[in-house]
Amino acid sequence: MRYTNAILLAILVQSLAAVAHAQGQTQTDFFNDQTMQEVRIAISSRDWETLKAHWELNTFYAADLTWNGVTVRNVGIRSRGSATRNGTKPGLRVDINHFTANQEFLGLKAFSLDNMYSDSSLVRESVTMKMFAKVGIPAPREAHARVYVNNEYIGAYVIIEAIDRTFVTRTFGAAEGQVETGGYLFEYQYQYPYHFEYLGPDLGPYAYLFKPETRETDSIVNLYGPIEDMIRRINESSDEEFANAVSKYIDLAQLMKYVAVETFMSEPDGLAGFFGMNNFYLFRSQQTGRSQLLPKDKDASLSFVDADVRYRLDTNVLVHRALAIPEYQQMYLEALNLCVSVAEAPDVNDSRGWLEREIDRQTDQISVSVSDDPVYPYSLDEFAAARDELLDFARARPAFVSCQTAALSEEFDSEPNCTIATRANRPLIALDALRPKR
Repeated sequence: MRYTNAILLAILVQSLAAVAHAQGQTQTDFFNDQTMQEVRIAISSRDWETLKAHWELNTFYAADLTWNGVTVRNVGIRSRGSATRNGTKPGLRVDINHFTANQEFLGLKAFSLDNMYSDSSLVRESVTMKMFAKVGIPAPREAHARVYVNNEYIGAYVIIEAIDRTFVTRTFGAAEGQVETGGYLFEYQYQYPYHFEYLGPDLGPYAYLFKPETRETDSIVNLYGPIEDMIRRINESSDEEFANAVSKYIDLAQLMKYVAVETFMSEPDGLAGFFGMNNFYLFRSQQTGRSQLLPKDKDASLSFVDADVRYRLDTNVLVHRALAIPEYQQMYLEALNLCVSVAEAPDVNDSRGWLEREIDRQTDQISVSVSDDPVYPYSLDEFAAARDELLDFARARPAFVSCQTAALSEEFDSEPNCTIATRANRPLIALDALRPKR
């Protein structure tokens, strides 16, 4: 086929415009949750069928990734998740540099495509992570997306930023993200019901529970010696020594704020979870030597609208001992009130609180994609019911928490007379769905 000079010029201009558009994209655009993103994966049909058939394995397969005019070749994808793993709508881990060394996508080395299989609303986690961020707790960025594999729509997903060295660098600075001299990031691995009890001087049990995500090749002493020492002091320090001794290892003020967010958002599978602590990362700063918690997997939150703000906190040794100190009781109550303020914050054009508006906005934004989802494991009536229940939670939870914090500021061990007259006064998620899987 022969082209005129004008046609060739037009093709060249279009190509250059596409390249410029692709080069102008950023991580902020990718995690922009004000729009429904679109992620496309091209993979061998045989590999895709194998991944779905053997969804319980962590085998990586080569694929091409395309988003908003940006294409990255030869990335690695695998099945991901614990209780939500399945071959019908696989959750996916995308490792950009698994097959190609040092390859990046918008500066990212990895991200997840979460199928949200246990959450009929698809918004519990994304809303909760925004609450963490709003009160100053570092949290992964998230956005909803329509995901296509080989040009076939496979469903509505949530893009989740990987908590890795790239996240550490973005959040805590380049020095903390250095390969050999940066901070230590661990993913807590649920293995059995554990509540920060001291496990003895042998470092093996701590290595079993805390998986290193940075500094992986360091000695076991460098990795886990500070964790063993921290947990020993959490358990063995006297009441008088506790705050000073433990504060050298973990940021107790940040801990109170972290626990307050989980409590306000009624997270039954978190630090004081029903089956032991779960769903967090531990980051130890190279510069200060102190650790702090980072949230993960909050798809069970917004579950019990009338849960007491002290519920199950006595089951976790660290939290229980910190809250025995009036100073940290006060920090905790202030952090709860901060959550209330964030949740109730109105908009210039909308008197509803932020939490209610955000749930409404996100569920409205994804509704068409959920309706189109060929393997959505719930009915559309269940999606609508879940949305209504979460809106009930958003309307009722702030007042309930405010009532409790007002009473507990006078006497932390009192029994506040706080009630809720709403249909949301019941569990909004099946407890069995929360049970951690190894």
